[in-house]
Amino acid sequence: MLLLRVRFTVALGLAVTGFASTFATTARAVTPGLSGTLSVVPGLGQVVNGKPLEGLGWLLTVGGLYGSGNSRLAQIGFDLWMYNMYDAYRDARPPAAANHNVFQNYFAFLNPLNLVDPIGAPIVAFGAASNGASGYPALRDPGAIAMYGFVGLGEEGLYRGFLFPSLSQMTSSKWAGAILSSAIFSVAHATGGSSNLQASPLAQRFIGGLFFCWQVDRNRYDLRKSIFAHAWYDILVDDGGMIRGLKLEIPLP
Repeated sequence: MLLLRVRFTVALGLAVTGFASTFATTARAVTPGLSGTLSVVPGLGQVVNGKPLEGLGWLLTVGGLYGSGNSRLAQIGFDLWMYNMYDAYRDARPPAAANHNVFQNYFAFLNPLNLVDPIGAPIVAFGAASNGASGYPALRDPGAIAMYGFVGLGEEGLYRGFLFPSLSQMTSSKWAGAILSSAIFSVAHATGGSSNLQASPLAQRFIGGLFFCWQVDRNRYDLRKSIFAHAWYDILVDDGGMIRGLKLEIPLP
């Protein structure tokens, strides 16, 4: 079954790459927002940006991890799927945009210097203060720590790296972009049952999204400090649910 999944993913990747490479020859002027949106199909935006091998790499990586049957690998695949939309959007923007690659952005969560931030530091401190009674079980699991780095990478990439500036440009207002992207961020996390659709958790996530938008805007869309703050906030507030695989963002196939 795993071999069939791999073969299907490779075949799909080649087909998408061939189609998009042809399309790209007449669509070099594609907008950054469209590039990011096309990468809902992993790698398609990269191909339209003129990077077919990179696009194929995204498709195979995301498809392979999500189809692995392992909850942690599937979570990483989902997070990279989110990040790949930001990657395509960023590469279609002018060179002035922050241009750190996926490895630089991922390993930013391990750089303690990224805690030096007037918005990120209080976010991490709030996470530590709100869950001290649990003993921070994720800190005792290196695999969980590594996985939360991908959570920070993917969510900051999609919601603050892609949706926030795209919606800001679309509405000609950073406030509107922050409000809309934070609303999407809040609702997208309501995957754990009806309790997550209640006003209090929705409002908390919405406010958190606004703070992350503020942080990213302040840092001129350099995501590294927000990835750090997001990952360590999640590590510190985790009561063990993610470690047991109970908070997977999407169901396994």
